[in-house]
Amino acid sequence: MQPSFFGFPSPAELFDAPERAILAALDANLVLAVRALKARHPDIGDDNAHQPLPLLAEAVLACALSLHDVLATYDGLAKRTARLDYGDEPEERMAAAEDDDIDMPF
Repeated sequence: MQPSFFGFPSPAELFDAPERAILAALDANLVLAVRALKARHPDIGDDNAHQPLPLLAEAVLACALSLHDVLATYDGLAKRTARLDYGDEPEERMAAAEDDDIDMPF
């Protein structure tokens, strides 16, 4: 199975859930790691691959795919939660926040 990167969040989405930035970066790295391991060990998953390195690569792949699924689920829930909290699109929330009359010192 090949995971697909769920994408980078927009600035407006990061306004609502800034933790999504590093989670997206982690997911991108997981996708690249899976691709690299599959390129290095094309025999992963074969019953003939009983060498230590391919077996460890298979374990890494299983962990990476599980973590990818968790990250994608978190990302999707963070999107839906933000929409439920505000009832509008992320760009509108960010624009509204930028229009606040609060003077920032920077």
